[in-house]
Amino acid sequence: MRKVYRSRDIEVSFDLDVCIHVGECLRGDRSVFKLDRRPWVLPDQAPVDVVARVVELCPSGALQYRRLDGGPEERLGESTTMTPIKNGPLLVRGKIEVTREDGTVETMPRATLCRCGHSLHKPFCDNEHINVGFRAPGVPYKIHLSPVRLAEDRPIEKAADPRG
Repeated sequence: MRKVYRSRDIEVSFDLDVCIHVGECLRGDRSVFKLDRRPWVLPDQAPVDVVARVVELCPSGALQYRRLDGGPEERLGESTTMTPIKNGPLLVRGKIEVTREDGTVETMPRATLCRCGHSLHKPFCDNEHINVGFRAPGVPYKIHLSPVRLAEDRPIEKAADPRG
């Protein structure tokens, strides 16, 4: 379900179930996107073109925007491209119509679709491939997971045993 954050010039929407927590938004503009603040998205904290550019970096399509100032919307390519990410999801860009498990259809400019079969938010990736050790060929993709999700190379910290 999309949550909408609106300024005078741009509307940014976010769907947590689609997000793979790569963190491009957090690295893109910390005045607009900040996890330890509520609301975590403040689209009026940067020029509208900057907000749009950062949203377009989101590979999953969890972040999308709609210009309210008459400026250009996100350009969709002439064709749809699909790129398998090594040991991860299928990265899709273009005009994408995705049917969710509940039957609803959403048109998106970008999506990361599950290849491992273990996502709890099919057809979208939710990084469950990391937990199940999914391995498959594909294009290397440098992923810097945000603090919301554990990185593949960091061990899960377990609570200390209270018995000592």
